[in-house]
Amino acid sequence: YGITMYGFLTCMMKCLPAFIIGLMGSPKEITFSDITENSAVVSWTAPRTRVDNFRISYIPVTGGPPNSVAVDGAKNRIKLVKLIPGVEYVVSIVSVKGFEESDPASGSLITALDSPSGLKAVNITDSNALAIWQPPFQPNAIPMCRTANTVLAGDDGDHSPIHPVSAQLWDVGLHLQVTAVLLGLSHLLRCPQLLVLGLGLDAPRDLTAMDIQSETAVLKWKPPRASVTGYLLIYESIDGKVKEVILGPEATSYSLSELSASTQYTVKLQALNQSLKTSPWLIFFAAGLLYPHPRDCSQALLNGETVSGLYTIYLNGDQSQPVQVYCDMSSDGGGWIVFLRRQDGAEDFYRNWRTYEAGFGDPKGEFWLGLDNLHKITSQGQYELRVDLRDHDETAYALYDRFTVGDARTRYRLKVDGYSGTAGDSMMYHNGRPFSTFDKDHDSAITNCALSYKGAFWYKNCHRVNLMGRYGDNSHSQGVNWFHWKGHEYSIQFAEMKLRPSNFRNLEGRQKRA
Repeated sequence: YGITMYGFLTCMMKCLPAFIIGLMGSPKEITFSDITENSAVVSWTAPRTRVDNFRISYIPVTGGPPNSVAVDGAKNRIKLVKLIPGVEYVVSIVSVKGFEESDPASGSLITALDSPSGLKAVNITDSNALAIWQPPFQPNAIPMCRTANTVLAGDDGDHSPIHPVSAQLWDVGLHLQVTAVLLGLSHLLRCPQLLVLGLGLDAPRDLTAMDIQSETAVLKWKPPRASVTGYLLIYESIDGKVKEVILGPEATSYSLSELSASTQYTVKLQALNQSLKTSPWLIFFAAGLLYPHPRDCSQALLNGETVSGLYTIYLNGDQSQPVQVYCDMSSDGGGWIVFLRRQDGAEDFYRNWRTYEAGFGDPKGEFWLGLDNLHKITSQGQYELRVDLRDHDETAYALYDRFTVGDARTRYRLKVDGYSGTAGDSMMYHNGRPFSTFDKDHDSAITNCALSYKGAFWYKNCHRVNLMGRYGDNSHSQGVNWFHWKGHEYSIQFAEMKLRPSNFRNLEGRQKRA
């Protein structure tokens, strides 16, 4: 603009011409758009006065070196780059013409959060996976890992920042594709990390052993939900015998055979899909007893019972006819039913007929099993008899291949034959004799042998064996005598009579070979 000034002094007027330049206009209406984690677009309204250029300066509010950039005066927007994610900037714009600058126009913006990166899944199983990633650049991000409906890591409620780099995906269920999304602060996040993972095979379910017999069993299971190409079945006995079987994809059961009776097995079942294997389903079971109702101690031994003691046997294998007996599982291979023991004189063996028929005493101490039981047991098959004798450090035994006790009508007649051993054959003298007690005299002597020698036995005229005699009595024929070992004038300290099937060694051999 041109300005003319006039001065008046004593009616004289003089014109003084001068010039003034108007002030330059500032940019107005600053706005920000297209904000990302490292860039933003700045727009403004230019002044009406034409300017040479605009200078844009921007600096983080937390401090740091300022940055500036110039743009032609004909433009009204610019894209700022190389910004720091999640940081607030103050942006100033001035108009420039020649050496003149306008007052600045200012505004502020916050860049978007940086996204987590490198999201991937490792350690994938049938229901779990481990998601790992690189954390965002900015220090105040709060990443979260999500499956379909479950937040696995994220804001813990007190808004304190956390920086996980891994998260376990638990129990996501079997899906051929599971999506995990890793987010930053949701209202600032521009691009989440997305992971699609395929889970491994799920294992077969509910493996059970059914119809367990002594040598067979049936395994059944539910198939996995994923498709499979087959199954690997491994079963191992407690003694280390292992067998592997590959089954087809349609299998849901398998029949085990050639098991060992009374043996514990471990079974592992895995589903297969090409080279993939599931984690194994594991069960334990014991093969059935070879003899569910053992009729003597030898069958109990073959069932796996190896400790001497009290057992229940079943006459003729009949569950309704149980008898408690003491089994010797160690002498000469074991499997013996002990039916007489003398060891300390605690029991009185000078008893009547009915008592000897029924049996008496403590099977863990001195006792007699009973004539009726002896008849029923020996009528089950062919049995052998063993007599063990012990006195201080001396031992002896007598073994008879055949041993039978008749029924009550025969007065429990004894049949014994086939001697071997170290004690001498004293029992043969009593072969074929009925049993006698002081109130039932069935011996062939003029006197009552049981009455004379205060005992009971299969007396003849009278005895070579008197194992039911008076304990510790060394009087002639009165004590616990085995004539061919210690004679009639010595009472033996310990004596046992026991029986088992004559073919036991053959049965035991077949069991071991199996």
